[in-house]
Amino acid sequence: MSQTHNAYEIYMKDISQYPRINPAKEVELSNIIQNSEIAQNREKAIDQLIHANLLLVVHCLKDFEKRLGSPSARITRMDLIAEGNIGLMKAARRFNATHNDNGEGEITNSSPIRFSTYACKCIKNRMRRALKLARFIHIPEHHFGYWSKMESLKSDNESAISDESMRKQLDVSKDVMDLLKQSSSSKTCMLEDLSSRENEGGGWTEFIPNTSASCPAKETGLKDMRSFLFTEMSKLPPRTQNMLSMMYFNEKKHITLKDLSNKYGISSERCRQVCSQGIERLRRQMSSRIKLIDPTIMQNLESCAA
Repeated sequence: MSQTHNAYEIYMKDISQYPRINPAKEVELSNIIQNSEIAQNREKAIDQLIHANLLLVVHCLKDFEKRLGSPSARITRMDLIAEGNIGLMKAARRFNATHNDNGEGEITNSSPIRFSTYACKCIKNRMRRALKLARFIHIPEHHFGYWSKMESLKSDNESAISDESMRKQLDVSKDVMDLLKQSSSSKTCMLEDLSSRENEGGGWTEFIPNTSASCPAKETGLKDMRSFLFTEMSKLPPRTQNMLSMMYFNEKKHITLKDLSNKYGISSERCRQVCSQGIERLRRQMSSRIKLIDPTIMQNLESCAA
């Protein structure tokens, strides 16, 4: 049994615990959702309406089962149920049982309507949109209807029907028939399909480099060098340590010599001298261990001391 099928069975078992509600209860929940001033009561009514109609999403899924079986479909049944549930949640928040559409785009007062009547359209629209977005190659909507008829003809004739006979029964031209055959057998190649080591856990990420990713060895080296630098800085006078940290290691805010001058009550020139002397002293301390650090750090320190 496939993993997708297992997930579907578990999902069906989980949602079966929620009882359905009658039309009178739907009207009551609708009134709370639309009129209650207490947000907690509205959310509770919405949740109850959603839980009571989770099976409605599964029912709407039946209209798209054949599309899921299409070679061009790159979406699973559970993915489509998840999209349908999003449509269900939106419908629950907007549901007003005391209003209805008169068919001309106008909302009129009428007898209460069932939530399922209102929600089905929202659910199916969401599922239809998900199927469209899941395709890498656009296929016209009417092709799916022709595919169903083609499968029925093949089934009735035990796959012995000719293309010409099928074309006549579908009442399409030869060019259209060729397009239908092409679209029904079209497949898309995913990056995951490129790996021949799928059963071994391999994937496309193993042989396509990520040029934007940082090198773990380099990141570790920089971290070690930063730690070494701060260790050497701890040997400097406290005021010099603080000034250097504020000037060169403050990632949240850009600190200037004027800021240091205001903080320590000395001139900007004196702040520059303290920082310059601190960097020079730090350079001398680290020079004996120059081979243990990245030469670019020393270059940066020397440029700051200049």
